Amino acid sequence: MSVKKVSVSRFELLMDAGLGAQKAGDILIRAFAKSGRYVYIEPTIPSEISPPLRSRPALSGVIIRVADFDLTNIGNSTDIMLAAHEIVLDRRLDDEEYHKNCRIFLDMGDQSSNEDSYERVCKRVSEKGLSVYPFEIFPEAQTIIKSLGGKGKNMYYMGMLGSIYGMPEEPIIDEIKLTFGAKLKEEILQRNIDIFHHGYRHAKEQVHFSYEIAALPAASTQEKILIDGNSALALGIIDAGIKMVTGYPITPASSILHTLAQVFPSYGGIVHQAEDEIAAIGAAVGSYYGGVPAITCTSGPGLSLKQEFIGYATAAEIPAIIIDVQRAGPSTGMPTKTEQSDLLAALYGSHGDNAKVVFAVSDIVDCFYAPQLARYLAEKLRLPVFIMSDFQTANSYKVMDKLKINQMENSEDIQDFVLKRFGIERLAGDIEMVRTEQADPGTPERMRRVTGLNTDDTGRVNYFAKAHQRSHEIRNEKIHCVRRALQRPEMFGGLEEGDVLIVGWGSMRGSVEEAVRYCRKQGLAVEGICLRFVYPLPLMLKEIFARFKKVVTVELAYGDKYKPPPLAMLLRSETLVDVEPLIARATGRPITPRTIEGKVKELLGVTVGR
Repeated sequence: MSVKKVSVSRFELLMDAGLGAQKAGDILIRAFAKSGRYVYIEPTIPSEISPPLRSRPALSGVIIRVADFDLTNIGNSTDIMLAAHEIVLDRRLDDEEYHKNCRIFLDMGDQSSNEDSYERVCKRVSEKGLSVYPFEIFPEAQTIIKSLGGKGKNMYYMGMLGSIYGMPEEPIIDEIKLTFGAKLKEEILQRNIDIFHHGYRHAKEQVHFSYEIAALPAASTQEKILIDGNSALALGIIDAGIKMVTGYPITPASSILHTLAQVFPSYGGIVHQAEDEIAAIGAAVGSYYGGVPAITCTSGPGLSLKQEFIGYATAAEIPAIIIDVQRAGPSTGMPTKTEQSDLLAALYGSHGDNAKVVFAVSDIVDCFYAPQLARYLAEKLRLPVFIMSDFQTANSYKVMDKLKINQMENSEDIQDFVLKRFGIERLAGDIEMVRTEQADPGTPERMRRVTGLNTDDTGRVNYFAKAHQRSHEIRNEKIHCVRRALQRPEMFGGLEEGDVLIVGWGSMRGSVEEAVRYCRKQGLAVEGICLRFVYPLPLMLKEIFARFKKVVTVELAYGDKYKPPPLAMLLRSETLVDVEPLIARATGRPITPRTIEGKVKELLGVTVGR
């Protein structure tokens, strides 16, 4: 057998929805992580509920990147694909994310009744210059699968992939038992393990190559954890001392509620599933009015419905925290695909001059600490604060060191390292409010009037011109306090000036940072930054931009020669620099580092090579 030692590799498992591809992926990444490898996973989830089997919309699977170094993105291309049948393979080939030497394992079990379809897809694979390894599940495993009503193929495929990537059987079996031990009868669990054994043996006997990825020393993995973005947000909400989370189920934000529903009561918290998005933010604003820190989580369509209450919180000077886990839009769009198109809705969605703070998470560590920063800013400024995430970050897992727990009681307890992580200094002690009285209801001798109408400093409704202008000035001065506190953004390539500056925001960090590294190794004067704060922006941005010949953005949002994408539009208006979009893509797929590198080389007139 040929064993190829590599630092990093990416593989995919492609099946029909509902047959356990994601569960198999979860088991594999935990086994890899516990054995000392770094992992990054992206689920491929159909938007439809229970799409027909053996149809293109039914594609469901996982993309897994494994490495001996820390990973920040899903990578560039796939080395191994394992497809349950030809239709899911055909659909996935459309995305063109395979390496030129990609090896494709195709289960031929459905071929006898679909010969023409298999022949067409295999011909397509051959025309692309890729290698196909047709296989059939061992008869012994087929018998067990039949006894389970057709379930269990994911176990077989998981065995094959585990063997191809040089994993011992035992760690994977341990994870199978951990996942299903409390859910399945012992006999059914053992049958699934037997199917896994057969798949593992299949690859051992019939696949004549494998990959070997070095593991970290055992001692260095003892204090590491494996966690996804939405789980990190959920646990960060607890650590931030927030006591109420309210929302309406919406993909891809729902798993925040799912996680908290299991553990939040143990920490004195309440999870409120509202009847709709409007009620959810109304409850969050009402909770904060009563002095109880609260947060609401949603995605694009829900954000649209929350806008009036967001404006109300601004006018009434009630803290509000909104998590927006972005997905592909508009409208229902593609609920299970990633995008960064909500930026302008977050900034400008409410009517009138509506002051708010908007910052993004760029990785899973950010997800944990973001609720602390959001609470600090919301309570200090008494304004709405947005935490912007997206489908990619929400559903990606990361192996990382255990995070420092703060157990915030008061928002002023926020630690300096959290502020530093997001590039902001601690705000001034006293920030002026529109209304002098900001006491919680029920405080003796301190009545507070709350209204969305314009008021004077006493809280009395006031429609005079000077009073209204004053309210605007004070609310915007709160934002300017944040603007002045923002530090210089981190530069990835170590350059102070150069030919091209790549600017991204949020989840683009990993791909931008890796792309800059590729470019710098080739001697290109390319630098990159990835913004966490998108409103307000750091004051020194214009000065930084002026030192580069071209400033370009990379964003998961649509743009063309007539319509700039959101980040490019914002940067232009704020800095008056001719910021151009390098990549403005709304495909629902992540932008890879090599794609960014290639576009930069085209911009510079450098020959693009593989």
